[in-house]
Amino acid sequence: MPTPLAEVLTHLRVGNQKFLIDFYQQRRDVFARWALRQHQLGAPAAHALLQEALLDFYDQVSDGRLTRLPPDVPAHVNQLAELRLASAAAPLPAAEASRRQQRLVHFHQLGADCQRLLTYFYFHGYNFERMSGKLGFANPAVARRQKSACLRRLVDLTNPPHGFRAHLDALEHFADGALGEAAQEAFEQRLATDADLATAHAAYEQFAADLRWAAGHDTLRLRLHLLDHRLDQRTTSLARLQRISRGHRRRSLLWTTALLVALGTAVAWWTTSRAPQPEEGWASYYRFDPALALSPAQERSRPLLAQALAEYRAGHYPTALHTLGRLSPNEIGADTLSYYRGLFLLQSGENQAAQPPLHRLAEVMGGPLSRRALYHLGMAYWQAQQPAAARDALRRVAADSLNPYQTSALRVLAAGVLDPRP
Repeated sequence: MPTPLAEVLTHLRVGNQKFLIDFYQQRRDVFARWALRQHQLGAPAAHALLQEALLDFYDQVSDGRLTRLPPDVPAHVNQLAELRLASAAAPLPAAEASRRQQRLVHFHQLGADCQRLLTYFYFHGYNFERMSGKLGFANPAVARRQKSACLRRLVDLTNPPHGFRAHLDALEHFADGALGEAAQEAFEQRLATDADLATAHAAYEQFAADLRWAAGHDTLRLRLHLLDHRLDQRTTSLARLQRISRGHRRRSLLWTTALLVALGTAVAWWTTSRAPQPEEGWASYYRFDPALALSPAQERSRPLLAQALAEYRAGHYPTALHTLGRLSPNEIGADTLSYYRGLFLLQSGENQAAQPPLHRLAEVMGGPLSRRALYHLGMAYWQAQQPAAARDALRRVAADSLNPYQTSALRVLAAGVLDPRP
């Protein structure tokens, strides 16, 4: 049953994100046409932009900046997207925005089990009995201890430490309703008279609110990403079925068979009789790097890296490059980040921009990553119509028996496609 518009914001604040998920599914293609018409964005980039705009919408509702549902929600989302493109959005004071982003970074540093447990408690509002059944704990007491341990790991990631750390046990029991009636009343009286405890309580409540926002923000981001992947799969399947149907209709006509044979013969003659163009030569000799394969646990702990690699393998290179730019060097290492940046730029056709990160790795580092970077650097030179530099780089690859691209480099050099033309 559809949620009444008057209740949408209330549902979003208590963790029901169905309105935004349905909005994305229904408006995804419409938004992509608008983004293409207004900003010349391709479908993958438009889909990523819509996801970011809906995350901004959710943040506005969560922190109280949006207290009434806009009369035209699609227009409001388009405006948020415009602000994203213009980098003009100033949603929160700098100190509060920085604090929230720090909480989100620390949340991602926790293990997948802790992230799931804290999301169930602080975002979905599950009690300990429901959490024990959901996560397979022996009883609610075990769920409570696990939640407390995860909360302390998150608190300890903050530097300098939180002021409420000394009172954390008492504050947590009070907030979770774990105190008896008399103890609860005594604690409330202490809050009214103990200024230090009152300050710690206010800081703990702010910490819990930020944690609730981080869990909800991350949940929505992952749900939108998974929905986008399913919609892409459905679109691909429908296109494949349409192609099969058209093929069946064509094969039912005898004259079409004859025409295809004649056309195939003509194409074969045309392909073999003309000289290969530089673009074709590059594509036929280039060896694609499938990139790092992540385990399920790594995908959960590094969702941005998993998303970037999945977009790269799917051929969505500009989108993969945008997602890669959101990664911190501390998450995967500066050299690995530079390698993937050069690789993604090369596949996006930005051959000049791909050369500096690949050149830096090829000349400074030692080991498998530098060898891989040297091959892709040579191919970037070739694609940028710098045959002399490409030939020199590929000769170095061909001379290195430990380079995994030695055979590919030897094939290019043997074909003579980089030799000076008479």
